[in-house]
Amino acid sequence: MSLPHRHDQDTRAEPITDVLARIQVELEDIARRIDHNQAAIAKTTWATGAADRDYVKAMQDADLSAQRIAGIADFLRAIRGASLPGWRVDTSAATGALKLTELARAIGSTTEAIERKDEAAAGNVDLF
Repeated sequence: MSLPHRHDQDTRAEPITDVLARIQVELEDIARRIDHNQAAIAKTTWATGAADRDYVKAMQDADLSAQRIAGIADFLRAIRGASLPGWRVDTSAATGALKLTELARAIGSTTEAIERKDEAAAGNVDLF
């Protein structure tokens, strides 16, 4: 984070409120997708899975994960509201650390073009 922007500062710095807003939107989307997926899975599997303690715990964990992620989004919204408009941050290094292209494009630095990442570096997708 840096002090309010001056003309001689790095031009890659952007308002922290913009960065927080992008992260907040992404977290809200993740929470929504978890809720949607959990409901779809439960609709198909609840009749047979409800008797399995591990299944019920996994469904409860998914629900709690969605709630926690939505809570973090709300927390970031509050911080954004309390942030001074002149606060700026250069997120280029953080953007470079993201392994998923679409995530980098969604929350990463808006001052540089995001090129396609090596998605294999992010890990395998487990299909059951």
